[in-house]
Amino acid sequence: MRIRWVNLLGLWCVLCMGYFVPNTQAEACQIDGTVQRNTYRSHLSQTTMYYTVYLPPCYDASQTYPTLYLLHGSASYDDHWLQLGLEQTLNEGIREGSYPEMIVILPYGEWIANENRFDSMSFENVFLTELMPDVESHFSVSTQAQLRAIGGISRGGFWAFEIAFRHPELFQSVGGHSAYFDLYHAPADNNPLDLALNAPNIEPLRIWLDRGADDFARPGLDEMDLRLMERGLTYRYTVHEQGMHDNRYWTEHLAEYLAFYTEPWETLPSVSLPDPSAFIFTAPRQLPPDPLTFQYVPPASPAKRVYLPIVAFNSTLTALGKPQWEVVLDGSLDETLILTQAILDELKSYGLELNPSLLVEDETALLERLRNNRDNWSILPFDAITLRHRMLWIETSSPLQLLQDQTYALAFNSGQLNFNPTRLTTLTVSGVTAMTRESMPALDQYGSAWASSGIADYTTQADFFHTSNEVSFVEGCPAPTDEMLGAFCSKPEYFDILKRIGTDIIELSGNHNVDYGYQAYAQSLGLYRANGISIVGGGDNLIEAQQPLLIDHHDNRIAWLSCNDVGPYYAIATDSQPGAASCQGSWLRERIQQLDGEGYFVIVTVQHTEVEDYLPPLEIQQDFSAILLWGADAVFGTQAHKPQTFEISGADAPKFIHYGLGNLFFDQDFWGNSRFFMDTLYIYENRLHTVDLFLGIIEDQARPRKMTRDEAQNFLEFMFIVHNGVRQ
Repeated sequence: MRIRWVNLLGLWCVLCMGYFVPNTQAEACQIDGTVQRNTYRSHLSQTTMYYTVYLPPCYDASQTYPTLYLLHGSASYDDHWLQLGLEQTLNEGIREGSYPEMIVILPYGEWIANENRFDSMSFENVFLTELMPDVESHFSVSTQAQLRAIGGISRGGFWAFEIAFRHPELFQSVGGHSAYFDLYHAPADNNPLDLALNAPNIEPLRIWLDRGADDFARPGLDEMDLRLMERGLTYRYTVHEQGMHDNRYWTEHLAEYLAFYTEPWETLPSVSLPDPSAFIFTAPRQLPPDPLTFQYVPPASPAKRVYLPIVAFNSTLTALGKPQWEVVLDGSLDETLILTQAILDELKSYGLELNPSLLVEDETALLERLRNNRDNWSILPFDAITLRHRMLWIETSSPLQLLQDQTYALAFNSGQLNFNPTRLTTLTVSGVTAMTRESMPALDQYGSAWASSGIADYTTQADFFHTSNEVSFVEGCPAPTDEMLGAFCSKPEYFDILKRIGTDIIELSGNHNVDYGYQAYAQSLGLYRANGISIVGGGDNLIEAQQPLLIDHHDNRIAWLSCNDVGPYYAIATDSQPGAASCQGSWLRERIQQLDGEGYFVIVTVQHTEVEDYLPPLEIQQDFSAILLWGADAVFGTQAHKPQTFEISGADAPKFIHYGLGNLFFDQDFWGNSRFFMDTLYIYENRLHTVDLFLGIIEDQARPRKMTRDEAQNFLEFMFIVHNGVRQ
């Protein structure tokens, strides 16, 4: 073990504050502390947020307690520290007198903490202006900097240092346990590596860093070590001889972490002192003058009445040319447009002079007319669209994107308002990513910017973007290793592609993720987590692999599960072995039923049997239909290297199946395997409103791009007409 202490200041806290006598009430009560979960509304992010609170034995609201904020890793929840044994360790330590009585706050960072945002919606702002005031209004926590500490694991360590270095007047101590730092992870004003050299007034902070010898985050931690040393700060950096970026390592050192945070609280006075920081939450110190940075100002009227151009889902149309769209708005005749009389009258009431010779269809017959005449299109109000409709783009932009840019013609501020952007979540689902084999020469030659350039404009528009990456990142790839179980690996530098396309969710149900051994898999897990990418369908063990990914965004509550139905055996997680969640057994049904009962919109993605066909075999159809019957709302097959067909079932609340999305990044360049779908789910008020289809082609073995209109029409004719691609 290597330990470095630099410029030890020793007795600074004793000299400035005196002596603190711990409360002995816990000894008399002989009971454990309590854990509870609280919620608060983040107006900055328009999200319901959670935090878990540990209250000491015999908690007394008339007493003021030291407070420790502990942040979780990127793919975890507010129970992360509890999984490490925090509650038991605190109970025992307080009883034995090893730790003082204290309150511990475990915030759930939700999607905010995983986004590299440093504007008004950053996690720092949510933490300071919404979380901390809520905590201080409900619990008897000290507001003195000398009685407040902050720390975190991995991504949580990044935020702990970002917050503490920018607001050193608020905290006595900051800790980073396998903290993830990167020179390009954040702008200089927010990057802890830059703040270590330039942030004012951080000298009094007690600073702790640690990692295991095999932690993939070591480059950033070692760089922080050098910068703190250059600045001449007092800090502790421990490198343990064993340990990876995982729960096992953090559990082993939990007691050390708590000893660090609580050490100065043994010598603090028990009397209440004035807060030297004089911190006011509504106007934090040393912040930019822009009031929007810390003050939420809701939009005056985000809701509108919106009408959208639509087709039947099985249409071969994907977009309207701008001239065609403008002709309709100008009152000229488009013989392919069909309207109902009610919509025609509504649009006229808003001043649109539509052509009197337009085709008019009965409302009950409109959808059937569109299904049977695939060149026809219509206009419907947003709230009348269902899964059996598909939204048309206008040239290369979706109408809702034009609406956001305030350049969309069919959005009105009067009438029965039917669309509020603060109630919409967009989630883009893509298929197989395997940056390996013959893709590697192209990626090495042309680089990640080239590889991502054909889709990044689309994938980064979604609130959440997903892909099923089937291959771990391995130093030295593709050289063989003694730990190889299969054939596939990716070079670590290809990870930049996932960042460029805005990847938020990585599915790990694939059957090649552990090809280069369990250590490579574990290191890739750490890489995802440190970069704020959530994981579903895989993990360090069976419990993690079966854990649902929960998303609370714009009041939509989404639960995502994923599993592997086909193996191989070594790719499946066990109680002690990392890997994918198996679909076998009753757990998937039980978990879906539980989440459905709790009101979640449930998504399930499955690595099923691979077939070289555009139609799913009967076994897959039956298995996916069963998942819907259990309570799922949308099911996707991420096993398919060829794009496959769809199924829309149900009347009042239709459900969606896409049997195969196809490849996203892979080297299978023959016609079917180089064409793919990406499905964007429009989840509005917790139900699937409609699905947008991105149609793509992989060119040069490694660059996915959007199809041209002619390519898209040809492809949809093949899928929807030749293969009768939508069962309804």
